[in-house]
This record gives sequence, C-alpha cells and structure tokens, in this order.
Amino acid sequence: MTTLHRLVVQWQGPMVVGNAVSVMHWDGSDNAAPPVAAVSAAFEAAKALFPVNLHIIVPGSGDTIDDTTGELTDVWTATGGDDIEGTGAYGTAAGAGACIGWTTGGIINGRKLRGRTFLVPLHAMNYDEDGTLEPTSMVVLNTLANALQAAGPLAIWHRPTTPGGSDGNSYGVISNRVRDKVAFLSSRRD
Repeated sequence: MTTLHRLVVQWQGPMVVGNAVSVMHWDGSDNAAPPVAAVSAAFEAAKALFPVNLHIIVPGSGDTIDDTTGELTDVWTATGGDDIEGTGAYGTAAGAGACIGWTTGGIINGRKLRGRTFLVPLHAMNYDEDGTLEPTSMVVLNTLANALQAAGPLAIWHRPTTPGGSDGNSYGVISNRVRDKVAFLSSRRD
C-alpha cells in the first residue's frame, strides 16, 4: 500500500462547461503535503496560454487515499494555493487544448502505466495554421509539464478494477511529453 495525496485543480470560467478538474496525485509516504506552492507557480508561469476569465484554482487542502483501494485515509493541508487567471486572448475552441502525457516505470496487466493531464481550454492564439500547437506555446507547455514533474514525487494512480476491489496501484512519474497536437476533451473524470 502506498499513500497518495490527491490534488484536485479546478478550472472555472464562462468557457468551461461542467465540473472541470485536473486531478494529480503525489506520493504521500513521507507524510509531506503535495507541493501546492510549486504547482501554483507552474500554472502562474503558464497563464498566458489560457484565456482571460479562465480561473485555475489550486487548493490548499485535499484528500489522502490508499492506492490499493482508493479509500480515503486522511486529509492534507498546505500553503501556497492560488487562483490563477489566464491572461491570453478571449477566443477559445470548445473542448480543445493540450495534453501532458506522463510515463511511469510501472507495468500493470502487461502494459506500462501512463497518465494524462488535459489543459483545456487554451486561447485561440496557441494554435498554428496547420492545426498543431504554436511553437512558442509548445515551449511554455513543456516548461509547465517539467515544472509539475519536478515539483515533487508526482505519481499516476491505477484505480482498482472492481468497485470495492483492492488491486489498485501507483507508480512515480519518470518522464513527460507534450505532443504537438491539439487535444480534444469530451469529458472530465476524477
């Protein structure tokens, strides 16, 4: 069993539909809270990617879970949470943005455990004429991904395969990749 700290970053604004969140997990074995201030700073440095009136809310508290069952075991608190507002252009494409791919060294059922964090929406000036992401935006996106990974022991959680099951697991992130491709988000799920 590994203890995981869950950080649920909320996305709010007129261009966001529904309960929009980015859920990230940090290894909580050492009982230290997630690096909330570093996560806030990473999003703050990337706020030009996001449209004005989009708020990315990094909380100062969250849940601690058991990675084998997903059961709540504790709560954590930390300083450094923030409400980051985008500073980019107003226009957005509904449900379109970028995606960070996370790689671990874990193998589950014969496959590598990977994760993704969607960054949706981005403002319209982030897209190149050929439908890919604009090169300057790619630099900022890669910097954001590297900053999140460097912030602490970021982990990817594999949920139990059945309700009430105890075969969940988690592994630390060893690398990340932002593809030069527009990501389309049809739903968000915790």
